[in-house]
Amino acid sequence: MKSIIKHAGFLLIIAALSGFWLFGCGNSSQSVPEKTIFAPNDWEEIVEQGKGTSISILMWGGNPQVNRYMDEWVAPALQEKYQIELRRIPMNAPEFMAKLLNEKRSGMDTGTADLVWINAENFRTAKEGDLLWGPFTHWLPNQQEFYDSESPDLHLDTGVPIDGMEALWGRAQLILAYDTAIIAEPPGSYRELLNWAKENPGMFTYPNPVDDFAGAAFIRGAYYELTGLEEDELSREMSREAFWEISQPVIDYFLELQPHLWRQGNAYPASQAQLDDFFRNGETIFTMGFEVGKTLGMIREGTFPETVESHIFETGSIGGSHYLAIPFNAPEKAGALLVIDFLQSPEAQLQKYKPEVWGDMPAFAPVRLPPSFQKDLEEIEAQPGMPSLASLARYRLPEMHAQSIDWVKNIWQEEVGGQ
Repeated sequence: MKSIIKHAGFLLIIAALSGFWLFGCGNSSQSVPEKTIFAPNDWEEIVEQGKGTSISILMWGGNPQVNRYMDEWVAPALQEKYQIELRRIPMNAPEFMAKLLNEKRSGMDTGTADLVWINAENFRTAKEGDLLWGPFTHWLPNQQEFYDSESPDLHLDTGVPIDGMEALWGRAQLILAYDTAIIAEPPGSYRELLNWAKENPGMFTYPNPVDDFAGAAFIRGAYYELTGLEEDELSREMSREAFWEISQPVIDYFLELQPHLWRQGNAYPASQAQLDDFFRNGETIFTMGFEVGKTLGMIREGTFPETVESHIFETGSIGGSHYLAIPFNAPEKAGALLVIDFLQSPEAQLQKYKPEVWGDMPAFAPVRLPPSFQKDLEEIEAQPGMPSLASLARYRLPEMHAQSIDWVKNIWQEEVGGQ
């Protein structure tokens, strides 16, 4: 999921949010229409009210695998289980954020969207702007039964308290891929990578972090190894000046690495897909991505040879989480809760974990699964090129605070990419 907001889109959101605050302060004499109260007594009541509804979900539509999963597997399953008609509306985060902000400002208590796919900066903005309905996660049976209540990403989204205002849908983690027929022992850290790149000039690069989420995550991961700070320190909110100061070792590292990259670092792949093409054509020896099942999926498609394997630095890799939230003015809140609960179910989570479907990491706790689902999980993880959830968890690094994520891109662009 693209949680990195384009700079222009982010300014649009802030401008709209500022307009809302000014509007509220300057028009105190105008009363806002009273909201329709949705206050169910139990899950049975939610099921009763949610059955047969039409649910619209606003979500990024740039991944064909995700779109097929929603349209060809989720939608029919919801129709069968709850007679719910699921309507997927492709919309980038800056667009739906601006839409919700405008609806909030105009006092539109009955909107047109029931769900949004959200995380990181967008969640922070939506929560601060009172654009979401909740808390609601205490209602979700599957989350209560199959998820680890102590998991940090059930409580914090890039350092922002969730407070039950969004439901965990899935996880992702930055993973490298390399061809074992070409390289026997891949570097196990950023420092080892620098030495390897010097010995193999032009054979490594990463996607432009300004435009690509995996490229940005690759830069962020270096902070955990090179700054000497603890994980919790990097997850905290800090001032711009303090963050710029701790960034110096990372800036120095990428400046030293730059001349040894593909095309001497004078250009960068625009996306993961372009880096995959370079890897397939032998222009680079590594590629990377944020979908755990991506490598195996590429092998099955014949895009990558069977000798390609996934790789994670021993010093760790950035892991992210993505969520589902209900807009403040969602017309079908009960139906939205049924959809969220279904998407959190073991069967829906395992389906999207399959490399040929999506390859997105499930968010449940494997130890809480019944034996039949644990067997299904083991079969998926036993496939060549597919890392296990246990190995991913062992090397998973928490995300930075939402504000810091944006600063990393700015720093790279100013200090490295523009050089």
